[in-house]
Amino acid sequence: MLSPMLGFEKVEFGPRDHIMRHTFRFLIAVLIMAFSLSAPAMAQLPGDNSHIQLKHILAPVQSKPGSYTSKIRPLTPILTVPKAKDVAFVCQRAPRAAEAILNYFSRNPAPVDKKRRVDIDALKKQAPKIAAYVNKAFGKNIISEVFVIEGGKSMGSGVMARLPFAQTQGCGRVMEEYEERMQELLGGGEKK
Repeated sequence: MLSPMLGFEKVEFGPRDHIMRHTFRFLIAVLIMAFSLSAPAMAQLPGDNSHIQLKHILAPVQSKPGSYTSKIRPLTPILTVPKAKDVAFVCQRAPRAAEAILNYFSRNPAPVDKKRRVDIDALKKQAPKIAAYVNKAFGKNIISEVFVIEGGKSMGSGVMARLPFAQTQGCGRVMEEYEERMQELLGGGEKK
């Protein structure tokens, strides 16, 4: 062999190195499975009781519990759309929904808990009221609830994946499919 001639000693791997190699291979396999299992969930199209996540908004939030002064913080709204046929309508008018939610929070700043984080339980109780503001902006009764999460978050991973509405859709994919359907109806599937 060439290594003894060059002055290198033969390196022998012990049981610790063997375990680390297997652990590394296992972690790689877990990561590959995690990415492959998440892909089909992203490909689902909205159905009944869809949850549409809007871009985060900067809305007034109480500075202290029960306070009349407020601070501006990022909040992520998630709209519940009971009928699948209304999802495209909601996505086309997403800026109106964001404006209606801002209007609601400007009159009623989001409550905070003792640690000065947004009080999610109090916001869940206000979800139908916030939905009423959005429905008024749409001119139709389309939205059943509006959930609000603190921060500018996307529903990809972590704690967000464990929430009841973890299977959300962004409006980008919904609008792409809507445009494809309209092209099929109008031009027989031909694109210009």
